[in-house]
Amino acid sequence: MTSRIVEFFGSAPLSEPSVLNAQNHWCPFVDSDCIKNRRRSLGACSLQVGQSEPVIICPNRLYADRFHILKEIADEAFGIDTELLSALDVEVRRRAGELNGREITVFGKYFGKELGIPTPPGLEEGEGAGSFYIDFILVKAGSDNDPEAFVSVEIQTIDTTNSYADAAARYAAGQEYHGPWGEDLTNAGLNWENVSKRILPQLIYKGHALRREPMCFKGLFFVVPQAVYQRIKRRVGGRLLEYPQAAGTITFRTYDLGPMAENGTRGLVFGETFTTTVEQIAFAFVSPQNLPAAGVYEEVISQNLRKIARKKTL
Repeated sequence: MTSRIVEFFGSAPLSEPSVLNAQNHWCPFVDSDCIKNRRRSLGACSLQVGQSEPVIICPNRLYADRFHILKEIADEAFGIDTELLSALDVEVRRRAGELNGREITVFGKYFGKELGIPTPPGLEEGEGAGSFYIDFILVKAGSDNDPEAFVSVEIQTIDTTNSYADAAARYAAGQEYHGPWGEDLTNAGLNWENVSKRILPQLIYKGHALRREPMCFKGLFFVVPQAVYQRIKRRVGGRLLEYPQAAGTITFRTYDLGPMAENGTRGLVFGETFTTTVEQIAFAFVSPQNLPAAGVYEEVISQNLRKIARKKTL
């Protein structure tokens, strides 16, 4: 199935903002260098496969409007009109006696520091790469800046298969792309296998780790494109029970692209939210209900053996 790049350096390929940002390898969503600028996949924010809706393929795309998704989570979790700041900025305010009680300290990329935890005993250093980091930690502290509560946020988009590098290279040069599959089309796809191989196992592991933290009072927030969330639900099958936010829960928050403006840019639109427990997801993952019919493999094997038996020459 063919695909096309829907957003390139923040807007429609070859639109004025896209061309300008591509010249500078600049990501407008984080106001910094594109994280893909050293790869052949540079610049692509979202991809449309076939006639389906575009899917966000770069996590930085979800950070639009000054990390508004994090502020929505902070406001929901802490019940105030929050202000997201780095640990350094909060400490500057504390020393100046200017804290107002709305500050939320953010640990994560673009906020000065990402937090890792020690490798658990029994694992070699680096084993299970990615298992011991959380994308963002949002911390509510007291007047002396000691932590009182925190929530954790994981951001996940979807990886791609095959390549859109030739199209990206042409767009980066400000030129139209006409590939072998047709005008502006590539053979890139979406790597949905990663839902089972990587996304769900890490989500379950981190959810279990965080439920052991007394201050993580509302569990893990998991921000994904709507299409990824739908694929997760399809993979686990059955019906996940809904729970109120608490320690040991996972809250899904989904987002999609809004309609295109005249300058080729799109807004980020909130989709839905759903909270369940780590155990619900873990049990559904290892005991899926959407299995093929019993005996289907036997039938497929038999069909193929019969086809071979009917061949006149081998």
